[in-house]
Amino acid sequence: MKRIDLNTWPRAQHFHFFKSFDKPQFNLTTHLDFSSLYQFAKANQYSFTLCYLYCLLQALNQYAPMRYRIQDGQPCEVDEVTLSTVFLKEDETFRFTPLSVKGSFEQFCAHACSQKAHYLDQSLLNEALELRETHIAQVYVSILPWLNFTSFNHASTDTSHCSGIPKFVFGQYQDSTGLMPLNIEVHHALLDGIHVAQFLTTLKQAIFELVN
Repeated sequence: MKRIDLNTWPRAQHFHFFKSFDKPQFNLTTHLDFSSLYQFAKANQYSFTLCYLYCLLQALNQYAPMRYRIQDGQPCEVDEVTLSTVFLKEDETFRFTPLSVKGSFEQFCAHACSQKAHYLDQSLLNEALELRETHIAQVYVSILPWLNFTSFNHASTDTSHCSGIPKFVFGQYQDSTGLMPLNIEVHHALLDGIHVAQFLTTLKQAIFELVN
């Protein structure tokens, strides 16, 4: 992790302006063309969910602004992020499951399957979860494959000490169009709309690299 120098960072004034807001986050929902990734998953009998989670993790670690956080009131950049995602149990409750960067897509799939099996067998609230929740080198990911939504609001607690961890929500893939909703929430003291757009370009590139 490295500190961002406020003396040279072009967004220093924006950081000071937005960080004191009662609700400093902004979020948007876009519909991305995931048709090539969906076809790749089906043709190779891969989990479509693991395909887009892998691409998301690749893009997050390639695009530095998505790794910006606030620690002790100052902006910083973490070296590498993990996904704190959710998977559903048979009883229709979910469990938080951490997913890390791996050397290849195949290794990531094996890791994700192992993590999923382990954490689905755990209680929702446990000591390990409490330790992870204070870790800033992560992003939060939810998956709603039943819904084709156009907006999303997150449950939240007091944001006065928000560390700026981004939140992502994937929705239902549309067979007829190849589009899928993706909601992104970020801290406005760290990122603007242009950075979200640039990140989406990075995500599309990660998808291209996986399927080609």
